[in-house]
Amino acid sequence: MAERDDDHPVSWLLIRFGWKLLAADGEQIGRVWHVKAERSRDIFNGLTYVAGFSLPRYVPAEDIAEIRRGVVSLKPGAPAH
Repeated sequence: MAERDDDHPVSWLLIRFGWKLLAADGEQIGRVWHVKAERSRDIFNGLTYVAGFSLPRYVPAEDIAEIRRGVVSLKPGAPAH
């Protein structure tokens, strides 16, 4: 079975508004609102996300397990701030 391009991890530089944010168990907990970073220095601090009509919440980079095209997944035990 051939792998699709979006089956591979991608750089944080590709994260965009609206990408899905998944808990470690695969459940969608929100959508990316904004990437917190210093792009010119290639420093990724984390991101903010929204769930429903809530205010944006912050997730630090160290709580992110994997980034694939369209989807950001959290590590097990990572709190959804």
